[in-house]
Amino acid sequence: MPRREIKLTDTQARILALLIVIFSVGFVGFSLATFLLVKSRERVRIEIVELPPAKIEVPQTEQEFEEPIVPEQLTGVYQQETYDYKKLLLEATEMVEKGVTVSTYVLEPNEALGVIRAADKPFLITEISSETCCISIVGGHKLQDKREYTALYGVFVLSSTNKDSTLEKMLALRSAGYPSYMMKFTRDGRDWFTVVVGAFPTIELAEEFNKNLNWNEVMRISGTSKVGYAGRISP
Repeated sequence: MPRREIKLTDTQARILALLIVIFSVGFVGFSLATFLLVKSRERVRIEIVELPPAKIEVPQTEQEFEEPIVPEQLTGVYQQETYDYKKLLLEATEMVEKGVTVSTYVLEPNEALGVIRAADKPFLITEISSETCCISIVGGHKLQDKREYTALYGVFVLSSTNKDSTLEKMLALRSAGYPSYMMKFTRDGRDWFTVVVGAFPTIELAEEFNKNLNWNEVMRISGTSKVGYAGRISP
């Protein structure tokens, strides 16, 4: 079968040639662009850097501590207690029972005051001199390095079964500055009350005190008509 020849006109030939040129230029441009892209990627170095976690700084607030409030010193308001014989006489117990348990000491005045306050018990006190006094703690109270007497002696002024009358006379003597108190004892089923002056650890001290006692004044205040005597209260 004979081949058919396609004949193009001059215009068609020009258009075809132009298309071939355009496609050729496009292909060359695409190839060049692809080549440049590959080369640029080869020059790029990718580094992966691990970033540390962000450090968040929290501003520290200064803690405010309240300082303890120190009370002001009360100058002149409080003073250490000093020995006051008359005051201690008024604070002394008004009555003891015969045979009561006691601790009796011979001490300096300031020592006596300290023992009385520390013991915090009923007590009796008698001043022998400006430098010495006798105290008797009712119920007992042990001291280190001090001789303890468990006996109690005094000077008996009068005895009565009338408690109120005896108490009145005892308080009258105490108000006059005498170290007086009452001793209670039972005889023949009846309660007796004796006015006693002085509290001592030994009979000798009680007798010495009795010798120096102003009996004229004591008898006048108490209403008795005779001089008393030293005797034992405990044990």
